[in-house]
Amino acid sequence: MIVPALTKALEWAAIDGAIPQQQPDCTHSLKILIVDDDRSTRMLMRAFLGRAHSNVLEAGDGREALEVFEREQPDLVIMDVTMPVMSGYEAAAVIKRQSSNRFVPIIFLTSLSDDESLAKCVESGGDDFLSKPFNGVLLQAKINAMARIKELYQQLEIYRSRTEEELLLARHVFRTVTHRVHNEVPGLHTWMRSAGHLSGDLILYDKSPSGRVFGMLGDFTGHGFSAAIGALPVSDIFFAMVRKDYKLIEVIGEINRKLHEILPTGHFCAACFVTVDPDKGNVKIWNGGLPEALLVNEHRQIVQRFPSRNFALGVVGNSQLDLELETIKNIDAGNLLVYSDGLCDAVNTAGEMLGQDGLESAIQSSQGKPLFDSVQKAVMAFTEGTEPPDDISLLEIPVS
Repeated sequence: MIVPALTKALEWAAIDGAIPQQQPDCTHSLKILIVDDDRSTRMLMRAFLGRAHSNVLEAGDGREALEVFEREQPDLVIMDVTMPVMSGYEAAAVIKRQSSNRFVPIIFLTSLSDDESLAKCVESGGDDFLSKPFNGVLLQAKINAMARIKELYQQLEIYRSRTEEELLLARHVFRTVTHRVHNEVPGLHTWMRSAGHLSGDLILYDKSPSGRVFGMLGDFTGHGFSAAIGALPVSDIFFAMVRKDYKLIEVIGEINRKLHEILPTGHFCAACFVTVDPDKGNVKIWNGGLPEALLVNEHRQIVQRFPSRNFALGVVGNSQLDLELETIKNIDAGNLLVYSDGLCDAVNTAGEMLGQDGLESAIQSSQGKPLFDSVQKAVMAFTEGTEPPDDISLLEIPVS
């Protein structure tokens, strides 16, 4: 009989130090599944692992391994490669698919040694492999390593979960702070597409008590949390001053003063401000660091451009900031397009940029169709779902 002989061999292995006499701190709680069609190999490995692990499971082939895995949800699998019914390669691939939401290490136990077979172990989902007959010290070392990796995965999952909660909170706060419009403006449209978790671009608009329409598009340095955090003070100042009917030049000055006070060196907000006064029939524009704003008539012709003539907000104090506004009078029916540089920097699957030419082509092609919708659809069609390298923002304000 094999059992007495195996028992004797295990006793000699224990005396010789091949079988650990104490439980390793990082692995003693692991639930391990042994999969091998050779019963003696399973018994030897169970006896070896049983000294260090309180819960060891067995399966005689790949199909049985899947049944045990689904029922017991082990933490680690030691898998033979060549087995009847279902091979180790096939079983490993299924296990990896079923455990996609957690890390389950698979150590292949194989007598194969050629590079192609070992590469297939990795391709099918294996995380490591060990040659037969196995070396106990090396096996335990590999289990210890996989246990440490598994612990890191668990810590990363906790971090990911907490980060997701913080992101949801940050997005809620961002939306609440920046979407406080009291009076909607017919014909005004906005579009924002973030390159990160949070957009570093900011679009604000509202009507003052006197009926003037105020609009602002800002692009903070970078994107994500570091960029979005500047939106909080800017939004507070913008909405508070517009609702008290301050002049546009005063709104810009107060926002610049605050950003120059709180932003660290090298951080700023490129911005374009617009105010439309229907009573006086004029439009005032201030552009500091954004691409040129475009005045488009009803025939989809660009009749005037408004390039940046000023520092971005937060770079210098108000004493050095040019707060002179550009004024347009006697405007025919038309719309003003303000956009961040991320729009023209949008790329397609070939890595080509949309560019200013692409934007103006989309404007010209929109004749007979809504301008804003046409430009937005043209950009989306050009990018074909690729992730933008920078935040994209577009603001359309009717000026007639």
